[in-house]
Amino acid sequence: MKLHLSIPTVLMGFSLSLLTTGEAHAASFNFTKIADTNGSFSSFFDAPAINNQGTVAFRTSEGIFTGNGETITTISNTSVSPVFPIIASSDLSINDEGTVAFIADLETIILPPPADFVIFRKGIFTSNGTTTNTIRNDFVTSGRSGITIDSPSLNNQGTVSFSYSFQGYGFEETAFSTVVTSNGTTTTFIASGEAPNFDGGTLGRSVESNSLNNQGIVAFRRGLIGGGSGIFTGNGTTTTTIADTSGIFSNLGPGSINDAGTVAFNADLDAGGEGIFTGNGTTATTIADTSGIFSNFGAASINNAGIVAFLAGLDAGGTGIFTGSNSLTNKVIATGDTLFGSTVTSLGFFREGFNNPGQLAFFASLANGTTGIFRADHQGVPGEPPKDVPEPASGLGLLALGALGAGSMMQRKQKQQTNTQAVVGKK
Repeated sequence: MKLHLSIPTVLMGFSLSLLTTGEAHAASFNFTKIADTNGSFSSFFDAPAINNQGTVAFRTSEGIFTGNGETITTISNTSVSPVFPIIASSDLSINDEGTVAFIADLETIILPPPADFVIFRKGIFTSNGTTTNTIRNDFVTSGRSGITIDSPSLNNQGTVSFSYSFQGYGFEETAFSTVVTSNGTTTTFIASGEAPNFDGGTLGRSVESNSLNNQGIVAFRRGLIGGGSGIFTGNGTTTTTIADTSGIFSNLGPGSINDAGTVAFNADLDAGGEGIFTGNGTTATTIADTSGIFSNFGAASINNAGIVAFLAGLDAGGTGIFTGSNSLTNKVIATGDTLFGSTVTSLGFFREGFNNPGQLAFFASLANGTTGIFRADHQGVPGEPPKDVPEPASGLGLLALGALGAGSMMQRKQKQQTNTQAVVGKK
């Protein structure tokens, strides 16, 4: 017995068979090389920052630079600059004007016997490569005391937030840490606390890891009296608790704040595991945690749309940068992926590495020996999270409907032809 199938039936069957095999595709990104070791740079630090124009600030062994994929601007070249012989911090901040905030060692003074110790002077500066502004340049470290300056954060008003800790030489000397904002002329006190001293004293109320938004609000991490820590926001007048270790968290990482005052941070949990969270002082939201595909988390960065990008280790091995908990639709890039003709072997991401249009700046090492700074641009609406590219199923669904339509039309034509032939026969 022969099986007779109509054309629409065949087309529909073929289309449905394709529908069953269609799988979702990962979010689509274009990648831009900002700079790598195939050019004039010998090595890179792994904490690039990006502004809303897509310009990336990065540090190399040669100095501090910015780039957009087409041009490179020198902010401070340590090999020729008499002003900044040593860039003292690998973490940078860049605003929408292309100005970069950074820390630098200014000079080293060696005192002969009987003093017999070295004095270092440090400062915080902003520069666009042409004009340099001194935020503060009177931090002094000697053999009997030390000052540690945490990474600066720069907003579009030219204000820098930073924290610094003064550490005494012995147990009898009190150690303090402070977070402030300054534009080089006006300084606003945000918070302070005790800090550990050189002799290994108990951690007190240290203040560190600041992030500044365009409203002048600083997110910072602070030790709590009696132990533990918390993430807070402050503007010099009011202070808000975002999260602390009195609840579900056992340890808190650095925070990243957006213009709405929402802070993204990584944290360890009392119940075990860890995650990426956001908080505004009223509610806390879980972005991703180790109950799924992730084994651990690094830096988190939040933009004004409330989207959070973060670095994470994977249960299956390797690391990746993601914008949510879905390993497929929220993946930006991961080790094992192909990037500029080679395989990614390691990644670096910073809490100022994600901008409002949804671009990400990151460091990558490749299997061919290249290291560099790169930018990821997702294909979608600016300000919205990366989306799936259209699934094959959706396109094939249209094909199936088209097949039905085409088949129905063919059947109608065949029926009309048959009716016409019948009428002719009667005549």
